[in-house]
This record gives sequence, structure tokens and C-alpha cells, in this order.
Amino acid sequence: MTAEPVLFGRKTELDELRRLVASVVDGTGGALWIEGEPGIGKTALLDQLVADAAVQGCAVRHATADRLSRQFPLRFMLDCLGVGPKSDEPELRELHERISGADGTAIGELADLVAKWCANAPLVLVVDDVQWADDASMHVWQRFVALTEELPLLLISAARPARGHHEVRAQVPRISLQPLADTAVAGLAGTLARAARIGPRLRRMLAGAAGNPRYAGEIVAALTREGAIAVDDGRAELAGADTGMPRSLAEAVIGRLGFFDHQTLGLLRMAALLGPAFAMSELSTLSERPVSALVGHVEEAMDSGVLVESGLHLAFQHPVVRQALYETNPTSLRLALHEQAAHVLHGSGASVERVGEQLLASIAIGDSEIDGWSLDWLVQHGHALAHRAPACAAELLEAALVPMPAEEERRDVLLAARALSLVQLDRPEQAHELSERALAEVADSSRAAELTWYLVWSLAVRRRADEAAAVIAEAEATTGSELRWLARMRGTLAQAQLLSGRFADSERTVDRALAEARESGDAHALGLALHVRGTARARNSDLAEALVCYQEAGAALGDALENVDLRLQVLSNRMMLLFAFGHAAEAESVLYEMLAIAETSATPSRLAVVRLSAGNHYFTVGRWDDAAAELQAASELTDEMTPHQLRWLHGLRAMLAGYRGEREVFDQQLAVAGEATPDSQENSGFLMVAGVLGAEIDGDLERAKAILVEALDASERFGSNYVWLPMLVRYALQTGDSETATRATNSCGQGATVGAAPNLLAAAQHCRGLVDGDPITLRAAIAHYDKTKQPPKRARALEDLAAVLAERGEIPAARKAYVQAAEIFTQLGAHWDLKRAAARMLPYGIRTPRAKRLRATTGWEALTRTERQVALLVGDGKSNPEIAAELFASRRTIEVHVSHVLAKLGVRSRVEVAVEATGRRA
Repeated sequence: MTAEPVLFGRKTELDELRRLVASVVDGTGGALWIEGEPGIGKTALLDQLVADAAVQGCAVRHATADRLSRQFPLRFMLDCLGVGPKSDEPELRELHERISGADGTAIGELADLVAKWCANAPLVLVVDDVQWADDASMHVWQRFVALTEELPLLLISAARPARGHHEVRAQVPRISLQPLADTAVAGLAGTLARAARIGPRLRRMLAGAAGNPRYAGEIVAALTREGAIAVDDGRAELAGADTGMPRSLAEAVIGRLGFFDHQTLGLLRMAALLGPAFAMSELSTLSERPVSALVGHVEEAMDSGVLVESGLHLAFQHPVVRQALYETNPTSLRLALHEQAAHVLHGSGASVERVGEQLLASIAIGDSEIDGWSLDWLVQHGHALAHRAPACAAELLEAALVPMPAEEERRDVLLAARALSLVQLDRPEQAHELSERALAEVADSSRAAELTWYLVWSLAVRRRADEAAAVIAEAEATTGSELRWLARMRGTLAQAQLLSGRFADSERTVDRALAEARESGDAHALGLALHVRGTARARNSDLAEALVCYQEAGAALGDALENVDLRLQVLSNRMMLLFAFGHAAEAESVLYEMLAIAETSATPSRLAVVRLSAGNHYFTVGRWDDAAAELQAASELTDEMTPHQLRWLHGLRAMLAGYRGEREVFDQQLAVAGEATPDSQENSGFLMVAGVLGAEIDGDLERAKAILVEALDASERFGSNYVWLPMLVRYALQTGDSETATRATNSCGQGATVGAAPNLLAAAQHCRGLVDGDPITLRAAIAHYDKTKQPPKRARALEDLAAVLAERGEIPAARKAYVQAAEIFTQLGAHWDLKRAAARMLPYGIRTPRAKRLRATTGWEALTRTERQVALLVGDGKSNPEIAAELFASRRTIEVHVSHVLAKLGVRSRVEVAVEATGRRA
């Protein structure tokens, strides 16, 4: 077993190197600079290049620099050329004796030597770890670069991203090695583990490598040494229970960081205590050192790829590195530092979740009790922590409550805060048990009323509406029950009754809840009741009235922390209705408001839902780069998602990959997501459609049709079906099933009649135009899709129009519609759509429009349209929040785009991006 990198996922880069070798064999010189973090695969690529060049008959010489190289002028270049006192060639020994420094004579003699070798055979010079090279050697290398214009000379340099050697880097083309895709990491791990595929638990463990093949190899090697990997039926998976990082893996990872001095390594260990991401001010506070004293160490860690920018924070690029640094700290020191961090972060005004995380970590090992300061902090901030970080709050509050005597006066507050944390975590059974038990012991009537609300919620969310009503009746009869809590309880009950189909009961309950909320002046109760009423109106297809209710609910809730999650639900419903009405710009404005709130105030689980909503919206309106970025950000929150939300995430990512022709990513997302079922709204809208797309890509239209027919059978009621009913009609017509096509069209038409929203009307017209073969109806659908800003659907309707026109023999008009569709598909990067449309046009002699040149993988040309916009705005000196506001995107989405820009341009800072952007703008 070896942890050395294997060439996986580097086909594009390897093809470029082989092209350069072929060119130098034909007599054309060239140069290339390869850049990437330690372990990313630079040396593996160079080894393959050396082998290929030798096979092609090239003379090959290579060398690797080290830290000592900088101390000896010309040492590195002489090593590469084999010039030295022990050389096997007399000429090179004599040359070494004549060269005493990097003067003009020395450079000239080395250039003459290279020219002489090139006269005999194509010459390939390969240098690795150039970041350690001395300046004199790089001056010679610059001279050699000039020679490539007239000699069969190929120069390949590899280095870590660094601030040195700008002149050489600017002279030659540059490749920046990106982290491996998940599929490539899985292939590498499977090869090292001698398995055809890997299981989900091992895949999650490998995510800690963040696409770095060396770290992925280290993980597999360490787990194999520990006997923690079992291979069964060709699948490698973790054996036994998760026990954390093996000690041998932690030591191996730390060993890879040996190039850091002890001060930098110590600072990184301290940073690891602060979590995956941290602010410089936090590290300064914890280390008790000014920021100015940390700059050099942090820059070194960033140059080596250990730390990266994450918005206004720094983050560990590879979770496995952070975990190794964390776990190799002595336990007693780690606990003490966490406790110290909690105190200093609180004193510096840090958020409650940052302080809570440190407090929890300070008691997570051993049987340490929470001290007095921490208890006082929890009494003051427990409710806020439950709203902001409910998982942390639940665990921390439980640790505080277990040893606390029943007569302790602070107990009532902590019990209520813990019940709230369970509600926020959506754990109704546990919230029910705790609330009932706490109600038997709390003395404060206000806390008792609060706990009763949590008890009602725990019953209502499980559709036990009658039991919830009985609890409310008992609370109402109890002296001292506050009206605001009763209003909240009744709003929660009305919601449960609505979801159970008891519409009349829900209407009566919500009327009373509204009256009590207005009388008590409770914003949460009023917002909840209006939200329930809006949902009821939407179910009755009174979308205009529902929109009014949601708008009033949002205004009532305001900015209070306890209302954030409910406010986001209200905004989400309002956004969907606005979009359904064709108000795309206003819907996007509401989405931006949601993202701004969620990124600063929402619980992680609610933030995950908002990110999924944003990804879905961007996918629908054709902002596929933003959709991919938002879904990438959402994937960082998978631990906070429910199974339905995970299927939503994987379904959306699969759909995006499928339409873009990224088959490996498509298959991987479907494999991780598991099976879809047609009775789930989330699955029907996302994962199920992804499965349908997979069947279409495989050419199995019967299977694609069967999946959608099953979904139609499961629910004839018009809901989100309009998203896929036009697909079903097309499949049915293509397979000669006119009965199913008519049935799907009628279902869509009935929904449009009830809903009367532009999106529904467009889908109905799309279906009807296909069934009737009517260009006029299809053009009406295309106009609606255009008006509601849905380029993907508009393009597919144009494709269907082209097919209908071609069938009618109207070839010029069909060609025009097809070209319009192809232009949109090309802008989207929808390679599968382009392929399908071309196949449909081929029988009619309509040729595919000339394809654009494939996008480069590095450099400015590799940037997507959105990434170029972001880069230019960075060049204008705008911050991420300012860019987010200008582009109507979330801050995290912009962070993802900026990270992609940095990687593709092969630069390390926004300043370098600004320089590149300024040049491009000029």
C-alpha cells in the first residue's frame, strides 16, 4: 500500500503536456508553468511527462529544488543540466570548473550547451518545486524560455502557488491544478484499496482530503493499516463504528507539514481550535498576539495551500489537515484552550454560536462540569444559542442541566431553552418528553406557558391535532396563561389542522389565533397565523389573496431573532407565488432578501433550505453558474439536512450535471441520493426528474415515460407537476402513446384553469401545442417562458416548435426555431440538450449550428460568464457583499465564484485578480 498520488482526473492536463511533447518532437519549442498546492499531483504529472518524452526520443533532464537551493547561486540549474564535479561527462565537469557565478559568461555557456544538445535531439528540461529555486537559476531559465522560439526545446516548471518568480510565470502559459473531482477521488481510493467502488462512509471520510490526491492516499493507507477498510463484493467501506481519525493518519498528515517552522505550526494548531473557518481577529485574541505579528505566518500557510480565503475569514482548505492539527494537541491543553477561547471571544463581542462552540468543546471530553461563568452565560444567551446553533445548544444545555439541583433558580430558564433547541432541531418526540417533564417542575408561569407551546408544537407536527387542542384548552383554563402564548399555540394548531386536511377547523382556529395575536401584540403569533392563512388560500388556488397574507406576515414578523426561521418560510412562499405570477424580478429580490437574512441570522438547517431554494431558482431562470455555486455552498450543510432535503440537493445537482453532459457527476449524485419515490413532492420535483433525465440520456424513453406516468397516477392534483408534464407529453408522443400524451395535457390544462398563473399557463400551452402539433400554441408558450425569464424552458419549447414545424414540412421556420434554441443551450452550457435537439433535427436535414470552441480549463478564457463579471468587480475594488448586492446573489455564492476565479487564474489573492481584470478591461 502506498500513499503516493496516482494519476486520476488529470486527462486535460496530461493531454496538454503530451501535445507539447509532440510539438517539440516536430521541432517546435515551448514552455509551461504548472502550479498547485502540495500533494495536488504536480510531481506525478511530471513523472508521466518524463516517461512519455523519453519514449518519443527526446533527451530529458530534470531536477527538484529544495530549501537549500536558494543558498547556492546556479546550483539548481546546474543540477538540472547535470553540470557538476561528479558528472559522468567530462565536458560537464570542465564547464562546472569554469562557472563561478551567474554572470553573463556563465549564462551564455549554459545557453550554448542547451543549443548544442537541441541540435542532436529534441530536449525537455523539467524542474520541480521551483518555489525554492535561487534567483540566478531562474534568470538562466528565463534565457532558456527565449530559446524555445528557435530550438526544439520544451521547458516545464512546477511550483507551489507563491509570490516569487513573477517574471518567469508571466512569460509562459500556466496550468493551475485544481482539486480532484469526487469521482476521481473515488477512483483513486478504489484503486489503492483494490476495490471497484467505495461506500458512502468511506466517501465521506475522503471528503476531508478536499480533492487533494496525496491526502486521499494518506487516508486510505492509514485506514488500511488500521484494518478499518473492508472490501466486500468489490466495494470498499469503513469497517465497524466510526472512531475518528486514526493516529497514524494524523501523524502522517502532520509529517507533511514539516516545512513549517515551529511557530507557524503552533499557530495553525491554535487556529484549528477555532474551527474550519476563523477570523484573523479571533486568532489574534486567542494567541494574545497582534495581527501584525501573525501576517507572515498566515501568508506562509496560504502560499502552501493549508489556509485559503473564505470571504472575510480564513479557512483550512483540507478538513483532514485541520483535524490532524486539532487531534494531535494534548487533550488537557485542548480543553483549557477551548475554555479560554470562550472567555476571550465573548469579551471581544463574538457571536453566541462561536462562544457556545468553544464552551461545548471545553467539556466534550471527560466529566468536567460547567463552571459558574458558563452557567451565567447560558442563562443570558441560551435562547439565542438555541435559535442560532440548536445542536450546540441542546448538547450544552443538557450538560448544564444534568448535575443541576431541582431547586436551582436558573433551571427554569435553561429547561425552556433546551426545549426550544429541540424544536429548532425538529425533534418532536424529544421536545414532547422534555416539555411534559419540565412542566411538572417549573415554578415560573411564563416559562410554563412557553413550554406548553413547545408541547403543542411537538404534537401538532406529528399530526396529533386533537391532543394539541386538549393541551391548549387546559392551558387556557390555567390561571396566568398569557394571551401571546395561547395565540402561538393556536396558530400552531391551525397549521396542523390544515396539513391534516381539516380545512374548516383550521379556518376557525386561525381566525381566533389572529384575534388573540392582534390583542396581545405578539409579532410571532401574528406572523404565524397570517402564514397559515396564506397557505390555506394558496391551497384553494386564491393565489392573489395568499400573496397578500404572506406580505402581511413578513411585515409583522420584523427582524427579531426568534422570528427568523418563520420569516424565511413566509418569504419562500411569497417568492414562489411571485414567480408563478410571472414577476421574476420581484421574486429574485425576495430571494436576495432571504439569502441576506439566512447568512446572518438563520439556523444552519434553515440556511440549508434557503440555499436549496436559491439553487432551484437559479436553475429555473438559467443562471446555472450561480445554481452550481449555491448548491456547492449547500453541500457544506448536508449534516443539517433532512432526508428529503438531501434528495432535493442531490436531485438538483444531478439535473444540472445531466443537462450539462457531466455524466460522471450525474451518476455519482444519483448514487448518493438513493431511490426516488413518486409520492414525495421533493422527489417528484427534483430527484425523480433527474432519474427521468437519466433514462432519456440512456435512450430509454419508455422508462422515462413510465416514471412520470407513475407520478401522475400518484397525484392527479395539479401541484409542481407542470414542471415535468411537457416532458411526459414529448416522451409519450415519441413512443407513439397518444393516450398518455392527451391525459397529461388535460391534467396540465385543468391545473392552469384553477391556478391562472403565467407559469401554469405556459406549461399548459406547451403540452397542448405538442399534442395538437400547433405552432401557434407553442409560440404562445414560448412567449410566456420569455416573459417569466425561464431560458431553459423557452429553449426546450423552441426545440419542440422546430420539431413540429419540421414535421409539417416548414423547414426554414424549423431551422430558425432550432438555431434560437441552440443559442440558448450553448449559453447555458446545456450539452445534453444540444445533442438531443441535434438528433431530432437530423432526419429533416437541418444541420447543427457550428459549435463554439471548447472553453479553456485555466486562464481568463476558462472563466464562465458569471466568473468574469465577478473578476471585473473584484478589479473595481468591490467587496464580496458589494458584488453580491450588484449581481443579486448570496455572499457565499460570490465566495464560491471568487475561489473558482483564483483557481482558474492560478493566483492567490484578490489583488492579483484585480491586476488581471484591469488588463482585460483595458
